[in-house]
Amino acid sequence: MPIAKRLTIENVNLDDDCELDALDDRTIAAGMERVRAEGDELRRKGMLDGHGKLQGNSLPPDMKEDAERDFGG
Repeated sequence: MPIAKRLTIENVNLDDDCELDALDDRTIAAGMERVRAEGDELRRKGMLDGHGKLQGNSLPPDMKEDAERDFGG
């Protein structure tokens, strides 16, 4: 039984469509997992609602148009 190698961009055979497809599938799945985790974190923090919409668009007081700012310099 052949040992399956872990496909990475460094070792994928660019001439093998099956390997390229497998790498694409794994990369997309990992990316979607990360997107879901980030969305869960933003929902937990109350920044997104259940539909993925931002819960507010107000700026912090020091970022508003006529705010007095002191950058310490």
